[in-house]
Amino acid sequence: MTAAGANRYVKAVLWDMDGTLMNSQPIWDDSFRRRCQERGGTVTPEQVAGIAGASIARTCEIIAETGATRSPEDAATAEVFARIAADVGEAVRADPPILPGARRITSMLSEIGLAQVIVTQSPRPIVESVAHALGDVFVELVTGDDGLPGKPTPAPYAAAIERLGLRPEECVAVEDSATGAASARSNDLLVVQVGGSDKLFPGDPGLIVVKDLASVTPHLLLWDDSLVWPRPQLRRDR
Repeated sequence: MTAAGANRYVKAVLWDMDGTLMNSQPIWDDSFRRRCQERGGTVTPEQVAGIAGASIARTCEIIAETGATRSPEDAATAEVFARIAADVGEAVRADPPILPGARRITSMLSEIGLAQVIVTQSPRPIVESVAHALGDVFVELVTGDDGLPGKPTPAPYAAAIERLGLRPEECVAVEDSATGAASARSNDLLVVQVGGSDKLFPGDPGLIVVKDLASVTPHLLLWDDSLVWPRPQLRRDR
């Protein structure tokens, strides 16, 4: 990886979705329990925790692990997942659980001309509903329906960078989880970690922590040297 902040010229912000821009996890959890139990599955707290941030493929594995279906490849598993996703999609369309500060910062970034992309493992219809609730300011959506390996592999963020036609040093990612941050950093993206007070990766100078979206500003996302970052001088020739 290059030195954090060296020769950075930010043109795009790549957003994680669930836990960063919105919080639909309680909806996923409730529907997962209900839909698996409808088919005779026994759902443990560990399995519920396991679907948080999981890819579609991994979620199907966990559905089968509950005993609700015979295997992840079973047609019944796909049906259960489809019903869960439909439950979540309906709830998100009816009342998008957008987190405080999300509309403000995405609108501000759109106004100053930065490209924005959602990079998530959620199904595309749900992502489209969230994007619409945030004013359709996103130029690309990388979703769980794209058939990519999920986070923490590099694939989701690599796809976003490629679709934008940019270099990693021209992008900043905003994430809330270790798996997401690892995916972004494996592409040499600088990462703003939202939530908590401790770094997910304490020794990594390419990752910083803010307590919530209200703390995220355009200057922060542009990796401004006047802030708290011990980094080399950034280019200013936009």
